[in-house]
Amino acid sequence: MFYKVIEEFLDIVVSFSVSEFRKYGSAVSLIAKVEFINGSTLHIKDYLFLDGKRKYSYHWQDVDGNLISRWDNSPHHREISTFPHHNHLPERIIDSKERNIRDMFKTIKDVISESI
Repeated sequence: MFYKVIEEFLDIVVSFSVSEFRKYGSAVSLIAKVEFINGSTLHIKDYLFLDGKRKYSYHWQDVDGNLISRWDNSPHHREISTFPHHNHLPERIIDSKERNIRDMFKTIKDVISESI
């Protein structure tokens, strides 16, 4: 899935690296970093456990390392209507409909396209 998404979004991806990819039965772990054409980077941690539960964090930062957005499903921020899924922005935390790598890349592409 990761490599298919990279291929689909080659117009905005400059480089990527995978520091961990493990598959054991139905469980999968992925840790990766993607650099985009505007110099921003996406740090990916995505785990699917044997029991079907999933834990993820997609941390997107600008060229200077400042947070643009971080999507995750840590079980805090119960006030968010999409709990446990939420989106950290520099000044606030909001609902998040993005749940997978393709969703994140679509959002990132939209933002990058607006700034070009």
